[in-house]
Amino acid sequence: MNYRKITLLVFLGIIVLAALDNRFAAYSAAAVFLAWFLLSWYGIFNIKSQFIGKTYWRGNGSKKEIALTFDDGPHEPYTTRILDILKKYNIKATFFLVGKNIEKHPEIVKRIWEEGHAIGNHTYNHRRFFYTLFPAIREDILKCQGLIKNITGINTSLFRQPLGMRNPSIVKIVEDLNMHMIGWTLRTYDGTDQNPQRIVKRALNRITNGAILVMHDGCDKGKCAKSGTVAALPIILDALTKDGYKFVTVSELLDINPVILDAPLTLPSPLGGEDKGEGVRRLHR
Repeated sequence: MNYRKITLLVFLGIIVLAALDNRFAAYSAAAVFLAWFLLSWYGIFNIKSQFIGKTYWRGNGSKKEIALTFDDGPHEPYTTRILDILKKYNIKATFFLVGKNIEKHPEIVKRIWEEGHAIGNHTYNHRRFFYTLFPAIREDILKCQGLIKNITGINTSLFRQPLGMRNPSIVKIVEDLNMHMIGWTLRTYDGTDQNPQRIVKRALNRITNGAILVMHDGCDKGKCAKSGTVAALPIILDALTKDGYKFVTVSELLDINPVILDAPLTLPSPLGGEDKGEGVRRLHR
C-alpha cells in the first residue's frame, strides 16, 4: 500500500472517529494522526525510509561491491581531476549533475559520459524542494533532464534529491517520470568538510557490501574548493580496492535500468521548444 492510500485511510478513520463524539474516539483520532505525522516526518528526513515512497539506498549485501557517487557537479577544475583519478584506477562512478552547472561545463558532461560513467539528475537549481510547489519541482527536474539528454542522448532514470529530503510530491513526480529515487548508505560529508583525513575516515570506517557512497565534485552555490575530495579519493580507492571491493555504477549495484525506456518524454529543450525523447537501448551505467 502506498503513502497516498495510507494517508486517505488515516483521514477517513479520523473523520469516522470524530463522528462518534466521545472522549475515547477523540483520543484515538489524535493518536492515529500523531502516528501518521511522525511516520511522515521520518520518511521525509530518513533517506532509508520507504514510508513515503521507494528509495534505493543500498545494493546486495552478499556481494563485495560499492557504488561511488558524486553530487553537485560538474565543477572545474575538480571534476576533471576526479575523472583523471577514476581513469587511472579504471573505476566507473555515477555523477548526479546539477543543471545550472551542466550549462557551464557541457564538455565535462560529455567526457563523463564518453568515459563510461553513469549520469543522474540532481535537479537544475539544487532547490530545497521540501517547501517548493508541485509545478516548480517538475519543471526543475525536467529542465535538468533536458540538458542531460541534449549531451548524452539518453533520458536518465537516476534521480537524487538535493540534501536527500523528500516529500510526497517529489516522490509522485519521480514515479510519474519513470525515474528511480537514489539515496545512499553513507556520506563522507565532503560537501561541507574538505579535510582529507576526515573524508577518508568517514568513507572507510562504515563501509559495507552493497554500499552507495556519496562524495561531491561540485557545489550548488557559486565557487567552492574540492581539493580535499581530490586528495582523499586515491587513498579511498587504494584502501577499498586492496580490501577486495569492486566499484560499479549505481544501476549495476541495484540491477535497475539507468535509462527511461517508456518514451516519449516531453523535455524542455535547452534551445527552446520541446524535445521528444525516444526509447533507447539498455545501458548499464
